[in-house]
Amino acid sequence: MRRGFATIGVVVLVALAAVAPAGARDYESSFGFGISVPDVWLVLTRGEVAENADIFLETGESGVLASVPSEMRRVVYERIQRGELEIFYRREGNSGSFIDNVNLMLQPARLPNTHEQLTGLCQLLPDEFSRVFGRPVLMDGCEMRDLVGRAALYLQFDGAIPGTTTLQYQLQQSHDTTLVITATSTNANLSRMLGEFEQIVASIRLR
Repeated sequence: MRRGFATIGVVVLVALAAVAPAGARDYESSFGFGISVPDVWLVLTRGEVAENADIFLETGESGVLASVPSEMRRVVYERIQRGELEIFYRREGNSGSFIDNVNLMLQPARLPNTHEQLTGLCQLLPDEFSRVFGRPVLMDGCEMRDLVGRAALYLQFDGAIPGTTTLQYQLQQSHDTTLVITATSTNANLSRMLGEFEQIVASIRLR
């Protein structure tokens, strides 16, 4: 099973609130599915994100993503530039500079299909996330669930930015391609994010 840069979806979104977002409700993703987004969430199109992708390359301690490892920011930047990442952000109820967000991406990978594969993956991921984030990362969830009638891998773990938590579903879209839906929330907003994220992913309409 190829993991690649499965962890990059946890980085966004910190400083794109000034971008004029597209309207949100029923959204047709260029990744081959439809999805419903609650009114409190706004959609950044791939073009809008690409126009602001240089935010991810800021350097120095004063950059808005200074707390995120530069290697991870570079990978996110490259994904955005290639149009491989789509982002929703919550337009109310956020405090500080971090904005609760959901991002979508495709990655070449296959989900575990045996209990042994799942166990091995769940044991591996904390060390992998810790390596990428540059600090110890705890896993709060690693299991297979049913999502829109398909098996999906569900993960919950410390976010890339301290004080945040990441929720992630990985859904097999084709034989060797996985749709990754990642939500990152401040810990203070986590209970709200848990409900809204489940609402969003339950609305996925596969073509």
